[in-house]
Amino acid sequence: MKIRRKTNQCFNCGYTLDHVYNYCPNCGQENNDNNVSFGTLVGDFFSTYFAVDSTFGRSIKPFFFKPGFLTNRYIEGKRVSYAHPLRLYLIISLFYFFVFTMVGKKIVQDTNDHNIIENAYSLSNIRDLNKDTRKKLQKLIPEQTLTKMKDDLKGEDLEDLQKVVQDNLSEKDLASLKSELTPDELMLLGIFVPDSLLTTPATQDSLTVNDSTSTRKFLASKEISVNADNNANILSRIDWSLISKLKDNRDYSDEQILDSLKLTNLTTFEKHIAMQSIRVMRADNEQIVEYILKNLPLMMLILIPIFAFTLKILYIRKKNSMYINHLIHGLHLHSFAYLAYGIGLLFMIYMMEDEEIQGAIGLVTFAIVSTYAYFSFLRVYHQGWFKTLIKFNIVGFIYICFISIFFMGEMLLSMLLY
Repeated sequence: MKIRRKTNQCFNCGYTLDHVYNYCPNCGQENNDNNVSFGTLVGDFFSTYFAVDSTFGRSIKPFFFKPGFLTNRYIEGKRVSYAHPLRLYLIISLFYFFVFTMVGKKIVQDTNDHNIIENAYSLSNIRDLNKDTRKKLQKLIPEQTLTKMKDDLKGEDLEDLQKVVQDNLSEKDLASLKSELTPDELMLLGIFVPDSLLTTPATQDSLTVNDSTSTRKFLASKEISVNADNNANILSRIDWSLISKLKDNRDYSDEQILDSLKLTNLTTFEKHIAMQSIRVMRADNEQIVEYILKNLPLMMLILIPIFAFTLKILYIRKKNSMYINHLIHGLHLHSFAYLAYGIGLLFMIYMMEDEEIQGAIGLVTFAIVSTYAYFSFLRVYHQGWFKTLIKFNIVGFIYICFISIFFMGEMLLSMLLY
């Protein structure tokens, strides 16, 4: 129930009010003093829409076992006896999206851990590292250091090797390598070599950033091609391989990597796209997933009115087919779906390790939600089972299309704003 801070005088017309008045009988203004702190208003909001009272107790049984019952009672005007549809939705959606976010983060974390376990790299896996150089490294670097480098190696590119070389080799090890390896071999390892000793031509104009580090020296030795087609799509002009090679090197800022791409004649929007591409590729996967998922509750809340509008169109010939009734029905259906899928996700991810069992739980949960929704359609709209089945599938197809479109848009917007 809405919280009111009643007064004994109307703020609008000055009419003397009795405490029982919710509205001024003279001008109709609500008898409520909103001249309070923001914190109080926020507290009132949560008390109004998230409080659990006796109406929840009366709503539990029909909510679970009588699809469409709560919607019909609300349409009939029996609104005080049962939980408000919006309050029910907000409480259950908090549970669902909390579980959904935690599951998403756990999947990313498990995937990263799996990749670390499965991808055990060594010097023999490094591309562009010739056999002779590999043998020299195995001979010159102490075995204990080689083992540590192997543990730290996260990929098979030269840049991955350069990172572990910088992190693990001591000054003594570096001095040993400089005395035995050729300048070109040192350059491949990301070890600084004076330009006068390089035998491979280095085009200093190929990199606009400061070349004070070994990795910058390595990049300066490569000819970074400039895409002459300035009319091409910005995404096709970006050198994704270069970003991939530099993303883990914190000696480079995002702006310096952008300069290294040699993208010319960029509009403000194209520059923003390029910069966001760099930021996303350099970001931690778990952070990206969390950033995307945190916007899903708002996206789904926006989709419910669209779901209700679809119902309105399909049942437009039905007597007393008011949009608000379809909206209430949509809130009840989504509340049940969120609760069922939330519990299903908990079982799938945290209690069952077998993938076949997880898949079975997912199918069972989907079947339960679909069956519940179908019977709810039957009881709310009072049409035959076959006609209801056809409309139910049409609504489902349209809604899935909208979810896909909105989710792609939400992902794109998240990438642009990250």
